[in-house]
Amino acid sequence: MKLEQAAFAVHSIADGSMVGALECPTGYTWSRELNEVSRCQVQAPLQELSTLVTPWVHWVSCWHGQSLQWFGPIQDATRDRTGMTVDARDVSVLMWHTRTQTTKAWDQLNVAPIAADMWRDMLRFHRIDAEPVVMPALASAARYDVSVTADLRYVQQDMADLAKLGLRWTVVRGRPILGTQPTDIAAELSDCDLTTGATIHRSGSKTANDVRVQGKNGAYTQRQELAGLHLQSIVSLDDLFGVSNIQRAAAEYVGRTAVIRDELVVPQNATLTPDAPVELDMLVPGINITVSALDLRTILRLDQVTVTGSPTGIEVALSLSTPDNPTQLEKAGGTVQ
Repeated sequence: MKLEQAAFAVHSIADGSMVGALECPTGYTWSRELNEVSRCQVQAPLQELSTLVTPWVHWVSCWHGQSLQWFGPIQDATRDRTGMTVDARDVSVLMWHTRTQTTKAWDQLNVAPIAADMWRDMLRFHRIDAEPVVMPALASAARYDVSVTADLRYVQQDMADLAKLGLRWTVVRGRPILGTQPTDIAAELSDCDLTTGATIHRSGSKTANDVRVQGKNGAYTQRQELAGLHLQSIVSLDDLFGVSNIQRAAAEYVGRTAVIRDELVVPQNATLTPDAPVELDMLVPGINITVSALDLRTILRLDQVTVTGSPTGIEVALSLSTPDNPTQLEKAGGTVQ
């Protein structure tokens, strides 16, 4: 992976106009996250722009070459006698600063379009021009009855409940992407493409094949055979109601937890080598990547991308994890040896 040095600009969110560029950055970090707010932090010499930056009113963009890679509202601006620091978050940070905008009920829908409706209301309220991208639902995706009430809770609280039902979301270039990425393998890496070696880990610490889901008006227990074991867990979903909803949630949970397998573990934030066969544009949190190491080829989910730079170079770090239900990925066309 070969990247040009980054350039940063500050924009007025009111009309999208550019306020100015952050000249000669001395260091920066920006990220993309799965189900988390991403961050962009830039250090630069003291300059005229340092007195103009206003949190929330101004947003920062990050460019590599001609390609926009990150965009979001500034949260803090700090300056001293020698330099300045701008600290920003992506647009999802508004979920912690916005009450749910609508009273509405959805019947038998995948959680992604439900989340998209709530996002649209939130973005419209803040006059943000960004249409959510809704990924097509996988054939195995469950459908739920969901209702929300305006002004009762923050958007983040309602979104967290949807995440418990399987919602995946990320923000890329200032635009929310809602839903599960396709099961297709987006990229293939080998051990030599990472600066830190992988390990093989066999763990049962999160294994459960007897799952009881407790909803608002009932409970349901789902069991799945696993070597004669009886490993139990309780999942509380206080805002989930209806027998069919609770049963579907129980089936989803046991499908994710009733497994013990060898996992290829890539150290947290392992960095890519310059020759790694991937491009920054393709590294969207939630995609599936195969990694071959230690005679094992396995499917891993991309959870985080972190780009760190200085005048001397750029590093791209990945956080990878085992998908919620790797067996479904294998059946969909991936292979694990």
